[in-house]
Amino acid sequence: MPLNRAAYIGNPNVEDFIAYLSRVISGATPIDLTVGFSRNRLPDGFEQKFSGHVDVRVGGGPVYVVFARTLEDLFRMYWWNQKGYNDNKLALDVASAAIREAIAGEWGDNERELAEKACHEVMKWGFGEGRRPYKANMSWAKGHKEALADILRIGRKSLTGENPNIDAFGGYSDRKSGTPKMNAGWTKYYALALLNHIIYDGRVGAALGFLVRRYLESIPRLEQPASVPDELGFLWANGDGGGKLRDPSSGRYEFSRLYGGPYGSKAWARVNVQANWVLELALKSAQASWCSEKDGLRKLEAALFMLGYDLSRVDERNPMAEAA
Repeated sequence: MPLNRAAYIGNPNVEDFIAYLSRVISGATPIDLTVGFSRNRLPDGFEQKFSGHVDVRVGGGPVYVVFARTLEDLFRMYWWNQKGYNDNKLALDVASAAIREAIAGEWGDNERELAEKACHEVMKWGFGEGRRPYKANMSWAKGHKEALADILRIGRKSLTGENPNIDAFGGYSDRKSGTPKMNAGWTKYYALALLNHIIYDGRVGAALGFLVRRYLESIPRLEQPASVPDELGFLWANGDGGGKLRDPSSGRYEFSRLYGGPYGSKAWARVNVQANWVLELALKSAQASWCSEKDGLRKLEAALFMLGYDLSRVDERNPMAEAA
C-alpha cells in the first residue's frame, strides 16, 4: 500500500500514540523502567555517575542495572562505543560533512570517490572499520561502482516528501538491480543525509515497539485492541548473538522483526519513515527542554537507543527506585 504522510498521521491509532508519546517525552507520563547494561562496554565513570547495582544477565555476563523514570534520564545515560553523546556527535559531524561534500560533488568527475568516502565514514562510526557489517555494506557500495551516487540520490529522494516511494528500496536483487538498500547501516547514512530522519536500528525499533505496547496497555481494558494495529507495528531486531533481549512483545501484543533482503529493505524503509513522522510530531507537541534544540530529534533517538538496549528487565521495579 502506498505511504502517504497525511493519511498515516491522521489515522486515529497513530494520532493517539503521538499524543501519548509526547507526554512520555515531556516526562508527564513516566516510563519507570529497569535496564541492565553490559559492564564491559560502559564508558569510564558511568557507574560512578549513575546509581545502580551489579547483577548477571541470564545466559550472559555481568551487567550494571539502572532505573530510568523518563526518556530524559536515558538520554543522559547515552553512550555508544564507550563514548557519550557529545563525543559521538563529533564523529557524526565528520560523517555528515563527508555526505554533504559527496552530494555537492554529484555529477562531477570524482562523484564515485566522494560517495564511497561518505559511506566509509558512516559505516566506520556505526560498526567499526573491518567488522563484518562494515565490510558487507562497503562491499555493496563499492560493487555498484559509478552508479553508487545515483543509487544514493534515488534513496534520499524516495524517503522524503508527502508520498515516499518505499517501493524504490530492495528490488529483486540488491546488487544487480541498482536500487537503494535499507538496513542498520544505510539508515545511518540517510539519517545524516536528510532532515528529520532518524537512525532506525534494532534498538530504536525495539524501543518504539515497547512504547506502543505501553500505550496500548494504558487504554481502558474494554477498549484495548486485540492486537497491535498495523500502522503501529514497528519492527525490532537483536544485536549480535541473537536471542530475544530486545523483543518488545508481550501477551497479545506481538511485534515482528526487521529482516534482510529486498523485501526486508522495503519493510525497513517503511517503518523508518513512519517513525520519522511520529517522532517529529510528538517532539513538537512535547516541547521538552532536554530535546528542544536543533538536534532535538537526534537526542530523542539517542534516548530510544538506550531504551532498546535490553528489554528483559523493563517491567521490573528497581530496588533503588522503591526506596526513593
